[in-house]
Amino acid sequence: MAGPAGLRGAPPSCVDGLRLLSPLLDPEQADRIMAELVAETPWEAHSFTIFGRTVPMPRLIQMYGPHGYRYSGLSHPPRPLGPRLEALRQQVQGATGLAFNSVLLNLYRSGQDSMGWHRDDDYPHGGQPAVASLSLGATRRFRLRPCGGGEGVALDLESGSLLLLSGEALTGWQHALPRTARPVGPRLNLTWRQMEGA
Repeated sequence: MAGPAGLRGAPPSCVDGLRLLSPLLDPEQADRIMAELVAETPWEAHSFTIFGRTVPMPRLIQMYGPHGYRYSGLSHPPRPLGPRLEALRQQVQGATGLAFNSVLLNLYRSGQDSMGWHRDDDYPHGGQPAVASLSLGATRRFRLRPCGGGEGVALDLESGSLLLLSGEALTGWQHALPRTARPVGPRLNLTWRQMEGA
């Protein structure tokens, strides 16, 4: 059964450091901004090697921010935020009360695009390591599981929703966006970070 604010399987307090905030954008704003960002972003398609096989990354990505970013064998050079992303950054900062200077965009083109289990703990950060995640487009199920094993949690993230992960939600839990066989449209996810130079 769905809990408050779309959290499934447990109340919002079930994971320390996990907060699903009020929608940052209304549906019309979210649709418009997503269309604009999808059209203007120079998307990158990458591949990775697993068990000796090279496979395409199941999503398109792009990184913006004042510092380079390396993770999972990928390297993103510094790239300034454009006016649209800068306006969103200001809104995210206002909603969270935290500073952010960088954003990773992930475009999930269909239900077959996904993100595997991981923790967002492999990047340099400034005064706070929190990650703010803005979802646009199709509703997708976001899953979390404790690193030491135990019962997981799932959230249905709707367009315009803003999820904040900090503290134990980052250090003690992994998260993923699994594939789905349901027919779903594209989803754009923007994960905001406060980063320092290497």
